Amino acid sequence: MILRKLFVATVSVALLIPALAHAQSILRRGNFQDPYTLDPHRISTVYENNIILDLFEGLVTVDASAQLRPGVAESWTVSGDGLTWTFKLRSNLRWSDGMPLTIEDVIFSFQRLLDPTVRSQYPYLFYGLENAKEVNSGDKSPEMLGVEARGRHMVVFHLENPTPNLPELLSNGFAVIVPRHAIEKYGDEWAISERMPSNGAFSLAKWRPQESVKLTRNANYRDVDEVLLNTIIYVASEDQAGAVAQFRSGMLDTNMGFPTVRTAWLKDNFPNEVRVAPYLITFYLTFNTTKPGLSDSRVRRALSLAIDRPTLARRVLRSGEQAAWTFVPPYSANYVAPNIGDAKQTLGQRLDLARALLEEAGYGIENPLRFNYSVSSAEDRMRVAYAVVAMWSALDVEVTLVNTESKVLFSRLRSGDFDIGYAAWAADINDAANFLGILHSQSTNSNYSRFYNSGYDTLLDKAMRAKSAKSRNTLLSHAEAILLRDVPIAPLFYGVSKSLVSRHVTGWLDNPRDIHLSRYLSFSNQPTSAN
Repeated sequence: MILRKLFVATVSVALLIPALAHAQSILRRGNFQDPYTLDPHRISTVYENNIILDLFEGLVTVDASAQLRPGVAESWTVSGDGLTWTFKLRSNLRWSDGMPLTIEDVIFSFQRLLDPTVRSQYPYLFYGLENAKEVNSGDKSPEMLGVEARGRHMVVFHLENPTPNLPELLSNGFAVIVPRHAIEKYGDEWAISERMPSNGAFSLAKWRPQESVKLTRNANYRDVDEVLLNTIIYVASEDQAGAVAQFRSGMLDTNMGFPTVRTAWLKDNFPNEVRVAPYLITFYLTFNTTKPGLSDSRVRRALSLAIDRPTLARRVLRSGEQAAWTFVPPYSANYVAPNIGDAKQTLGQRLDLARALLEEAGYGIENPLRFNYSVSSAEDRMRVAYAVVAMWSALDVEVTLVNTESKVLFSRLRSGDFDIGYAAWAADINDAANFLGILHSQSTNSNYSRFYNSGYDTLLDKAMRAKSAKSRNTLLSHAEAILLRDVPIAPLFYGVSKSLVSRHVTGWLDNPRDIHLSRYLSFSNQPTSAN
């Protein structure tokens, strides 16, 4: 009913929008959630990353299929022992405000990423750099980081151990080059102003919180002649049913996601516009380990045991999702997950064990466990929440559902204002450490559960400094075993990417990272040149 009302209310105006938008080269992208920040070093969601990669470019970037390509650096080399990477910068690069992009900007960007006062959630991925961990912990100054300039066009990364996936790391939104001159002038206010300089294909024109982010083509971009679109408008589209209606009417050209219950209908009616593809992402519940009751690992394990994951994947979602017993997806590169005994038990056996654990922890019918379950109001998230709460009813626990918009939910997760929260983690790189690292005690923006285990931290730190891939992955597997034993999170299912892409949009290629830079997109009725 909501879908029909919205469609009828907007169709008279919307019929004019596709032709107008195409003529003006305006692409409207449904992005699910309004960004929490546009500071690349403080982002934590794929919704923010989508925008950042349109605004900024790192030493390495990606093409339309998410394959690595030169970015700010025109080329790079690595030494035979894998410990020294040298990146040659392009010449005559400029920020959108006309200021030169210099080698000092590059060095500053990585020092800021590792600076503990910035509170980025990604530094652990760069612990292979010389002094990176010490810089991030505050034991050494950012100037001690193993990144140095050689002349005006060479940047050298000194590593303590080989990091063969360094170029892939550098292609992410958190590793883009940021404008030193703007940050030094405006401080934390630099990324909330339309004056924010960028070096990507687009620059920030207007950010309307809770509504949209408008980008315009950056005239100073190094490949501006190859950018076919003049304007990108990222629209907050958490109401997925409403977003489908806007897509059908032409008010959105692409949309990130659609309600699971509409999958079959959409595939039947829009077979060439529905995109479902493999995606490295895990959906999970995060337990606030500082809360009474949930501070007990027996309680957390009991709640996890009671979740019927195959039912969630096959009957509640039904879009190709897989039941998750580990946090790291099973198709992650070069990784063997620890053995999970719980997955081999029947649901009845798991429920018996869950009841025994709750009783041992002091909970039962006479003293029921009570907690809030925080979730965004998006339709699929609520469907999962209702299903999980129904599964927990077998344990005689009392659950209060707290649903809100995603931006508010993420704010509460970061601040610790929740008991149990629904979350997801999408891989920045195909690496188990990218998943496990978000629960490192120093990952303050992503470790929602406030999980701390010194053994877990030590294993992750050793893994990032391991000399061989085999020893590295063994250490990561042992770390995940601790994670699954202590249960600060409960993995639910491994997801897929779901998108709606208009038949008029060209250049969209499905890929496991679900990255689609707007610089490669255009409309089928556009001229081949931007000029």
